[in-house]
Amino acid sequence: MSDVWRNLPLFGRERVDESGVGRGWGDELAAVRAAADAALATRPDPEAAEAFEAALRPGRAPRSGRPRTVKLAELDRAVYAYLDLAARLGLPPQLPERASGAVALGRAAAAPTEIRAVISGHALRATDAGWEFGRGPVLEAAAAELLEFLGGRSLIAPRRAPHPSPEEDE
Repeated sequence: MSDVWRNLPLFGRERVDESGVGRGWGDELAAVRAAADAALATRPDPEAAEAFEAALRPGRAPRSGRPRTVKLAELDRAVYAYLDLAARLGLPPQLPERASGAVALGRAAAAPTEIRAVISGHALRATDAGWEFGRGPVLEAAAAELLEFLGGRSLIAPRRAPHPSPEEDE
């Protein structure tokens, strides 16, 4: 019987060390904060720093002394607050890859009809980050441009990739 269980799809993968997997998006939120601190170190602006921090204030306090789990919605707010900060400071955004990819995937999954019409049947690829998701012909742009589009803040849609993805060749 043990051989049968080993061949099932959920049990057939090799065991790997997953001790680094944590709950929530705390590490990614910290990386966005570090990117904001680096931008503010380059061009100090107390009002921009206050606006960024105001966008990150948590909505609820932790219960029973446990550490608060950072939800994707909070990471989403932080990423968009960082994009606003970078635009206000006139700096190109330096988004952490995991944070931008997670927020983009979340936004794509919950996108309004107009945005879904554009991205439906396509893969989205960030040209300056190591992430891509979806199936079909690839639409690509910089991570910040994709996030602006997926957030409904830009009317400029990602452009079709000049080179087909391996999935398109099939």
